[in-house]
Amino acid sequence: MARIAITGGIGEGKSTVLAMLAEMGFATASSDAVAREIFAEPATQASVARMTGLPQPIDPKALRAALADSEEVRRSLNRLMHPRVVERMASHEATFFEVPLLIEVASLRRYDATWVVTCGPEEQRRRLLDRYADLAHVERILSTQLPTPAKIPFADLVIRTNEPLATVRRVLERAAYQLATA
Repeated sequence: MARIAITGGIGEGKSTVLAMLAEMGFATASSDAVAREIFAEPATQASVARMTGLPQPIDPKALRAALADSEEVRRSLNRLMHPRVVERMASHEATFFEVPLLIEVASLRRYDATWVVTCGPEEQRRRLLDRYADLAHVERILSTQLPTPAKIPFADLVIRTNEPLATVRRVLERAAYQLATA
């Protein structure tokens, strides 16, 4: 079976799409879940504590604040985490892989196709405001990420999650069927 990368911006519905595919019976893997596993490892906690000066165990809220305050801390954390996440994702036996930073970490070649999930910038901001309740924080997050419209040219399929969930599911079923019969 093909290896399909699912990417897009924060809050645009990648996890929802991955969950739908899992419900359909497909093997899935999430780089966010892998990153959380790696982050929890004692060696990673120690490295992050050294680079940020935060006490262990690292509090995610304190880390977010440190990342917002320092471009260098963000870059150091990315250098620490991204290679480990990419390596561990490569070992997963799945069909669908949620890879938010697919393009940013130059991992396109590791997958047979790329599906970009988007809901549009206005809906993305609305969802993030619902999640974080802080417009300044939302704007900081978005300012550090490659905008989803820049990812769309790499897409073999664009999935629009600002459509009703039933419509999203039909798009996924149709695309998955095409994969299975190819």
